[in-house]
Amino acid sequence: MCRAITGEQKLLAVIAHLAYFFGGLGFIVAPLVIFLLKRDDSFVYDHAKQALVAHLVIFALSLVTAVLCVLLIGLLLLPVLCLLWLLLLITSLWAAWQAGQGSYYRYPFIQGIVEKV
Repeated sequence: MCRAITGEQKLLAVIAHLAYFFGGLGFIVAPLVIFLLKRDDSFVYDHAKQALVAHLVIFALSLVTAVLCVLLIGLLLLPVLCLLWLLLLITSLWAAWQAGQGSYYRYPFIQGIVEKV
């Protein structure tokens, strides 16, 4: 028998996806805390895992681009990085919507990494 998804579960999943609105490293800390504390809740755990991996990937790409900008090579990557952040914004808003509806969501392009976590 399938349990109904509660409002608290939906809220935690939405927070994991939209954590970048917290500023600073909140976009990594919030989904990480939810991921670690809600291992027994498959719905929240899955959403937190998806969000955490997506946020870590964009963070890593941002760091690499920042280092390359110091070498002036990264300036060419800035438009690509802006597009990736825009993609994260759009997909995480959609993921939050899906979580609010009680549905699961898979971010595009990162499922190979998610499966390894």
